[in-house]
Amino acid sequence: MKNYRVISLLLLLLCSFPLFSDGDDVLQAQLFTLHGRVLASDTRDPLPNASVTVGNLNVSSVTNQDGYFTLRVPASARNSRLIIRYLGYENMEIPVVTLIDKPNNHIVLTPSPIELGPLEVVSGDGSELMREALNRIPQNYSTDPNMMVAFYRESIKKNANYISLVETVLDVYKSSYRSYENDQAKIYIGRKATDITPRDTILMKFQGGISTALMLDVAKNPEIVFGERGDEYSFNIERMININNKPHYEINFQPKNGIKDILFRGKVYLDAGSLAIVRIEFNMNVEGRKDASNIFIRRKPAKMRVDVEEARYIADFIENNGKWFFNYSSTEVRFRVRWTNRFFGLFATNYTIGSEMAITDRYQESVNKFPRDERIRSTDVIAEKVEHFQDPDFWGEYNVIEPGIEITNAIKRLSGKLMRRAE
Repeated sequence: MKNYRVISLLLLLLCSFPLFSDGDDVLQAQLFTLHGRVLASDTRDPLPNASVTVGNLNVSSVTNQDGYFTLRVPASARNSRLIIRYLGYENMEIPVVTLIDKPNNHIVLTPSPIELGPLEVVSGDGSELMREALNRIPQNYSTDPNMMVAFYRESIKKNANYISLVETVLDVYKSSYRSYENDQAKIYIGRKATDITPRDTILMKFQGGISTALMLDVAKNPEIVFGERGDEYSFNIERMININNKPHYEINFQPKNGIKDILFRGKVYLDAGSLAIVRIEFNMNVEGRKDASNIFIRRKPAKMRVDVEEARYIADFIENNGKWFFNYSSTEVRFRVRWTNRFFGLFATNYTIGSEMAITDRYQESVNKFPRDERIRSTDVIAEKVEHFQDPDFWGEYNVIEPGIEITNAIKRLSGKLMRRAE
């Protein structure tokens, strides 16, 4: 298996010991809170994960599973427009001022059919399109490094219960898409919550979560999924779909027949005009593979058997002034643990390891790399690192971590603090 295949996109250490636990300056003095719910006009159903962006700012969020969003914006954005985007629907622009202090705004998006000329091909082999998309990465994405503020969360769930949850605000140095430099991140503030009982007998350390979230920028690191040129995959154009009022190719990809390596399968969305990668949803082919645990588990006791059941990933990008930028990523890995020396190995425990990163602000001034001793490394366990970056005053009234709350709701409660801070 090639080196890029070995990158786990989640890294765990399992050992037979108990599981351990254990205000900043905001740029704008006055903030307004915007509320709304995004619905589809044809079905009246809520639209989850719709993008919500303030037009002239790099402040954004997404709707939750019920279509709701809350966003705090500075007073300077009062005369701006809020832009709502969703796959297959026309964009909606709403004056920010009309949403201020109105808690029950229903925003209805209209389906946007794609009108195609008679000679346009919307199905068939997408290999050439995908190769061209990979070739155009240097011109479609930023050639200059930039700085980002990000909200990051990672969790460990045992069966149906969360046993560890970490939330952090990060500063991120995003290197040029033409550079081979790695992206860098450092923790600005963080916190964690655990719910451990004496009967927990597995020490689980989640390594490399932040590094993994940044590596999911497939425009920056296409070789992680596609290798050098995507030659091991079959690509098929499924359909045209509207994203941000523009036509996009929806391309399905999967390993070619006869390839034995553990690769990926999923969908990638390409802007029809520029062929920029705007979104990718994919799974690692771990189902039924006994060797899959070797990718994710660095160390475990001999009597422990680990079966990886699912590994899925999402990366999303946003356009600004003709260039595309990394905007969001998520990963989730489910696996089963059995002890072969206990009850004949009949009983298993299910674990789910997840992480999400959402970019909440972006700027191109004062772009500097971080000192080496401040950078997050791929071997770092963030649940341990945040012990040195905790500040209860920063979280304000949002001072209790709620395991079931979606990252979108976590962002909305902190959105005033998830922007660039005063130098």
